[in-house]
Amino acid sequence: MANYRISELDFDEIKINLKQFLVNYRDKDKNLIFKDYDFEASSLSILLDLLSYNTHYNAYLANMVANEMFLDSAVKRESAVSISKHLGYTPLSYRSAKAQVSFVIANPAGNPTTLTLPKFSPFSTIIDGTLYTFVNLDSVTISPVNDEYLFSNVDLVEGQPLNFTYRVNASGPDEKYSIPNNNIDTSTIRVVVQNSYSDTTQTTYTVAGNLEALTGQSQVYFIEESPTGYYEIFFGDGVLGKKLSDGNLVRIEYLVSNGSKCNVSNEIDQEFSLQTNVGGVNLEAPIIASRNSTGGDEADNLEEIKFKAPRFLSSFNRAVTANDYKAIIESNYPLVESISVWGGEENIPPVYGKVFISLKPYSGYTINTELKEKIKLEILADRKMMSIIPEFKDPNYLFVTVNAKVKFDPKNSKYNQSEITTLVRAKIEEYFQQELQKFDKDFVYSKLSRAIDSVDLSILGNAVSFQIQKRITPLVNTESIYTGTSALKFANQLVSNTIQSTVFYYKKDNIIYSVYIKDILTAGTTGTLNLYNSLTDTILIQNIGTVDYVKGTITIPSLTPAGYYENNNDIRISAKIPELDIQSSRDLILIIDDSTSSSIIKRSAGLTVTITV
Repeated sequence: MANYRISELDFDEIKINLKQFLVNYRDKDKNLIFKDYDFEASSLSILLDLLSYNTHYNAYLANMVANEMFLDSAVKRESAVSISKHLGYTPLSYRSAKAQVSFVIANPAGNPTTLTLPKFSPFSTIIDGTLYTFVNLDSVTISPVNDEYLFSNVDLVEGQPLNFTYRVNASGPDEKYSIPNNNIDTSTIRVVVQNSYSDTTQTTYTVAGNLEALTGQSQVYFIEESPTGYYEIFFGDGVLGKKLSDGNLVRIEYLVSNGSKCNVSNEIDQEFSLQTNVGGVNLEAPIIASRNSTGGDEADNLEEIKFKAPRFLSSFNRAVTANDYKAIIESNYPLVESISVWGGEENIPPVYGKVFISLKPYSGYTINTELKEKIKLEILADRKMMSIIPEFKDPNYLFVTVNAKVKFDPKNSKYNQSEITTLVRAKIEEYFQQELQKFDKDFVYSKLSRAIDSVDLSILGNAVSFQIQKRITPLVNTESIYTGTSALKFANQLVSNTIQSTVFYYKKDNIIYSVYIKDILTAGTTGTLNLYNSLTDTILIQNIGTVDYVKGTITIPSLTPAGYYENNNDIRISAKIPELDIQSSRDLILIIDDSTSSSIIKRSAGLTVTITV
């Protein structure tokens, strides 16, 4: 039997194999047919090229088809969507930003006993120069209080309301109803089934949750994403979910979302305008949002599907392990940027019978109490073990102050010194945005150093120094205690005699001083915190707290500031660590320091770049 070579798949190697096959080919008398034949100088070379191309093309196609059959190797999003369907995971759609407003309707016509804000009332707002529409998903009815018609804390959702109606022709789960828009927010879908054109009786259906609770009469619908990128809904078969009847009308309402484009920082006042009259009154004055629009997000991309689908499958829609809690919250409440979950036995100190959850929002630093309770009651209550109590902990933010010294050769660059400074600053900020600012993300010195060197060929090297910083916000003239669970936890070892706070006011013997906190090593791995007069740099009060340098913990039994400089409302305590890398764990998030320089309160700039030639 001939020894055929079939392992090579590249074009050139395939052609060599074909030529070698012809060179060794013999007739029935064992004579070489193509002995001394010049393949390259003959027309046969063109045929070999054609055969090689065809073989290479088919090999590539077969390889791609095989790749798309497996989630890990899929390169097409539609392939990952199809595979994740078998794992029970539906990729998350676009998510609309949500805001909250309050406003008063003055002197409505007839002074009615109740006043209603209709469903889908349009509110407009301008974000980055573009006009966007927000609506209320449900009508809101109020009664006047002291003749004031106040609509308080009305929830608004960004998006354009649309609806489609389908007639049921072949009832059962095989008949699917497509929503012909790519950017829909599936969390805003409302499904109503009408008996027929002549019978206007309507029933609201909800999205199916726990399959174990479904019966043949459960009024639910199922949703999945099709390979075209459109979402489709379908109904039960009479065993899992109620089966529809031929002639029923299915009405689907939803919002088309702009995703993260409508997220607005809490540092500005967001204004809305109501584009319809309520009670015969047109509001002319802008409405200032009581909560700016946040939580908008894009649909799951390929990498997110590949990451989330297997973890969703492993949880089986029940919360037992820490990863189960994380997968369930990610799948059902996508308005958080990062999630950390750990068992009570891993907590410091251990608290058995609890699971701790920390959530980082897209905007701001913490999730409000209302949203935490919503996650507990609507997402976790039916999925967790009865004996386990979920408890939320706000993220422990550790700010990183960066000082980068960069040496560059101006003769080898098209950029001047100022432009190199700008590019290096942008690269450092990009490193924090992409590599940090989420749970379980460590600061790695070598990665940052390499990133700075990659900015331009003219950069000869860099040296980065940094400090870590905690921030506290004690109320003025009110005693605050930072001990036990409230102690300042840096979660990294600290270097002695490097701890120092920004300046604030403190009253002693009825005299107000400007002061700062500084440490002194006392014995072994512990130190003492003293209060220093910032004008004389001498100790004003001794031993106001202690430091455990190994554990990275600062304890202050009592602190009562008398005021702050420059409209500040916090005290920033910085320290150096002995390692080049900064470790993150559990609820800790590393974030770049946004401080501006101030010699008055002894505060350094959060990011400093110095370029030398």
